[in-house]
Amino acid sequence: MLTSITICDSVTSIGSSAFRYCSSLTIYCEVASKPSGWDSNWNYSNCPVVWDCNNNEVAEDGNVYYVAENGIRYALKEGNAIVVRQAQNLSGDMVIPSSVSYKDNVYNVTDIGNSAFSGCSSLTSIAIPDSVTSIGSYAFSGCSSLEAVYITDIEAWCNISFSSYDSNPLYYAHNLYLNGELVTELEIPESVTSIGSYAFSGCSSLTSITIPDGVTSIGSYAFYGCSSLISITIPDSVTSIGSYAFSGCSSLTSITIPDGVTSIGYSAFHGCSSLISITIPDSVTSIGSYAFSGCSSLTSITIPDGVTSIGYSAFYNCSSLKNVYYLGSEQQWSQIVISGNNSNLLNANRYYYSESEPSLNEDGTAYDGNYWRYVDGVPTPWVKEN
Repeated sequence: MLTSITICDSVTSIGSSAFRYCSSLTIYCEVASKPSGWDSNWNYSNCPVVWDCNNNEVAEDGNVYYVAENGIRYALKEGNAIVVRQAQNLSGDMVIPSSVSYKDNVYNVTDIGNSAFSGCSSLTSIAIPDSVTSIGSYAFSGCSSLEAVYITDIEAWCNISFSSYDSNPLYYAHNLYLNGELVTELEIPESVTSIGSYAFSGCSSLTSITIPDGVTSIGSYAFYGCSSLISITIPDSVTSIGSYAFSGCSSLTSITIPDGVTSIGYSAFHGCSSLISITIPDSVTSIGSYAFSGCSSLTSITIPDGVTSIGYSAFYNCSSLKNVYYLGSEQQWSQIVISGNNSNLLNANRYYYSESEPSLNEDGTAYDGNYWRYVDGVPTPWVKEN
């Protein structure tokens, strides 16, 4: 909790690691530079140091450290303000402004730094301004009482660079409010071209999401743990779906992967336990490890003939998987590199697509237990036509 310490110029000796783990500390030194008697490792934790503090307030890193009236601590530099590690356990409802004033200068709040609110276990809500463009690692780690995140612009939110899952306060709060209204059915604005990693991770208030044409990528963990999400519309413009993008979306019953996506990321749909069926577009060439693992309700899947690799455990624990529709020949299937732990996939009934009509059975059917064709986009057994 120590935020500042002033070291007089009479101090001639400081031992190694004297301020270790003082994570919120700014050190003010009356001397202009380190005396020879101070251990080379005296500032082991690299706390900000202000030399010649009687005549200067700028730290070695170029920042001025400032605590606002509401208790939020900032690093100020070149017109920008970064929210840094808090020196006290902030509680209740906290509002981060878009700018702060200090000594007649205005600083735009652009970043929330690493561990900024870490351990603020009594923080109940946080309002984040549109001016914030990045949030650092562990920024909200341990904020176990968070119940709400308030924003005013979805586009700005989609473009924030989150460093990790607990950079995003939604991981703890679960509820996103846009202009004061709880977000359940979300329409991403047309101005958005990509949905960043972790953008809506943990947002269990969401039930449906519509993504507009123009969005080209969905980042890793973008909708991770959105457990109430029932439906999502993904446009054909999307070409990239990151790892864990929809992992843990346990209420999602169906999803259409658009043409243009070439690979399905690691654990992209892991734990989507309500998914019943899914069609993979012709553009996909690889299915990542654990991509559909834990999709325990998945009964069928259609795989295009362009797929060349299926990763380790891609269909692990898909206990209901009965039918695999492959849009290629048996020979093509044998050339796919299928990594281990995919017994649910390999033991399912497998049907191949044939351009030519196979021989008819005595009862008039003609699929030999294997051969299928497309009718209105659905794999269908060949039958005798009268």
